[in-house]
Amino acid sequence: MEIGSIFEVNPAEAEEGGETAGFHLAQVDKYGKRNQCYTASGREAIELALISLEREKPETPKRCLMPAYMCDSVFLPFLHRGWELVFYSVDRELETAGEEIFRLALEKDPGLVFIHPYYGTDTCWGLRRQLSALRRSGVMVMEDVTQAYYLPETGKDADFIVGSLRKWYAVPDGGFVASDLPIADDVLLDGEAYARERLAPLVQKWEYLKDEGAPKEERQKRKAEFYTKNRALEEELDHYEGVRRLSQLSVHILSEVDEEAARQRRAENYSYLYEKIGGMKRLWPILMKGDEAPLYFAVYVKERDELQRFLGERDIYVPVLWPVGELNRDELRGDEAYIFEHMLAFPVDQRYGIEQMEQIVQTLALYENQPIVGIRVDANMTIGMGHVMRCIAIARQLMKKGCRVLFLTADEWARDTISETGMDQLCLHTRWDWMEEELPRLREILSMAGIKTLLVDSYQATTTYFEGLKDLVRIVRIDDCFEPVCPVDLLINYNAYHVRFPYEETYTDGTRLLLGTDYVPLREEFARGDLVNAACGKAQNEEEFSVLLTSGGGDTQDALMGLLQKVVEEEAFKKVTFHVAIGGLHPRGDEIELFSMEYDSPRIKVYRPCRDVAGLMARCDAAVSAAGTMLFELSALGVPTVFFETADNQRYDREFFGEEERMLYAGDIRQDREACLTAVCENLKKLLADLALRQHMREALFQVTDGHGAERIAEEIVKL
Repeated sequence: MEIGSIFEVNPAEAEEGGETAGFHLAQVDKYGKRNQCYTASGREAIELALISLEREKPETPKRCLMPAYMCDSVFLPFLHRGWELVFYSVDRELETAGEEIFRLALEKDPGLVFIHPYYGTDTCWGLRRQLSALRRSGVMVMEDVTQAYYLPETGKDADFIVGSLRKWYAVPDGGFVASDLPIADDVLLDGEAYARERLAPLVQKWEYLKDEGAPKEERQKRKAEFYTKNRALEEELDHYEGVRRLSQLSVHILSEVDEEAARQRRAENYSYLYEKIGGMKRLWPILMKGDEAPLYFAVYVKERDELQRFLGERDIYVPVLWPVGELNRDELRGDEAYIFEHMLAFPVDQRYGIEQMEQIVQTLALYENQPIVGIRVDANMTIGMGHVMRCIAIARQLMKKGCRVLFLTADEWARDTISETGMDQLCLHTRWDWMEEELPRLREILSMAGIKTLLVDSYQATTTYFEGLKDLVRIVRIDDCFEPVCPVDLLINYNAYHVRFPYEETYTDGTRLLLGTDYVPLREEFARGDLVNAACGKAQNEEEFSVLLTSGGGDTQDALMGLLQKVVEEEAFKKVTFHVAIGGLHPRGDEIELFSMEYDSPRIKVYRPCRDVAGLMARCDAAVSAAGTMLFELSALGVPTVFFETADNQRYDREFFGEEERMLYAGDIRQDREACLTAVCENLKKLLADLALRQHMREALFQVTDGHGAERIAEEIVKL
């Protein structure tokens, strides 16, 4: 089952309203304050507390000491009311030194100190004696118990206690403020309409979870809808400056809640995770075990984003608390920065029991014991980005199958592209075209990282190179052109022309062979049915014709600029829109963008970089591309294509893709650039004029690959 994210609400439990007069909760009563008031959110509870403080203590300086580790939504009420925030530090145990509070109080003369016990533990225990002294000197204290709602020791010595109920219970709205001072409840506005609006995505989630038999694509669409709606409402809340009272709808739901049962369930879940996760090396609990029933089970993680992604792919959704806000970004010291970068929060709320906690533990155990696959690949102006992109496609599938991935590159050319994926990488600082030189350093890295399987995707890898690694790792090699026979465990040639070479007769020593277009390593988006369907509904005439122009790699033959200069002069293309996808390594990207601005007809749209290549391809009626992996991507989406040759390893593409007019071949641009560009234009005219030809090509291209090759490769790598 799915674990985490927003609460779901059974619509049958949200049909009635409750009486707000006299409503109270035992966990709020325990603070022993004379006055309490229930609001629509925790943020609005803070705003109401500030209004009350300013009204009852108008002489109070509007300056607040605030922990640097905090959700930026907490800052908003203070900013709305013109308060100055002064940040104090929090260490990795989420505690603050009382000496710092005293020093800042002397230096800044605050009117208020804001404290926040984290994750169900009284992390403010060391401050409380100092806070008592500050209160005697006239400084007020506000304690936010949102993460420690059930903790009995908190709040009693604060002037204002605030908290969010939405974080603890399945309600569309809810917060509270308690104080011995009078609370300005006369400012409260009606919150019924807001609560009903917030209820909608929570009910949608309940219906989504109950309808497990619905088609996967339909469920994903529904899920995206209610999450998008919920995010929009959260953003709306951040911009709202009033204070709304708790809705009758939430009063009704909360009146039926068994708070003690919820507390016990959270405590049991927390204890179970604490016992089972202890001893793991890649994550560990932040706080010591007590008798807590916290908001979340908080851990530090070495590779936080990687684990969050790993869990999400397995339907366990753990939030980062919190993203760094603009206001406190420059105030972070070493420990606060570490907290923001390494913390994850596991759900332990009353929706779940030990069965779900065990699901979390088993998934973490899988993560903890992930095998690491190394990927040795390069990119630069000479070889382009194609090798890196196909390796990223394989890496994504490896991670889905429980592997970790470490990219190893000779230099920094591909750093940004790999970084965008969130995958680990390491630069060897060696020469990409002399790989034997790197062997000593590479062997050391493979041993230290515990890498047992290495995928090598480079034409520069020699027999000597592979011989130097075979005793250390299992080797996977991508081979496009029947390179010299090398000692590898798994060899991949996904091109249709693999039949020209005697692979099976040559590799008789047990090497596993993955041959043919079933193994084309395309990114996941090229296997999506919605894009394939979109690619089928193309323009019927030149009035609305769109063409994708792409050259691959660094466009060493300057094909894109040459093509643009030609098409703007051709009458046949006056009504055609050209979509120009420029790679990050393109040497004339600035010039192409400037060129596109000078012409209104034909229409030229430049994408630099292109963030959604598959989506752009699916919207185009035809394409012009250099040979290589891009042709398989176009095949997966059935896009009629004119292609040209730019490298020796593409020499067989013209035979396969040119056969039966799967695509139209325009020549080798290296041999005669002008003739090649002219041939491209003539072939484009042919496509533009012949709808039947385009339909024939689409049908033929859909037979080339189904887009699942990377998944098949990853499956075979895992078996090694």
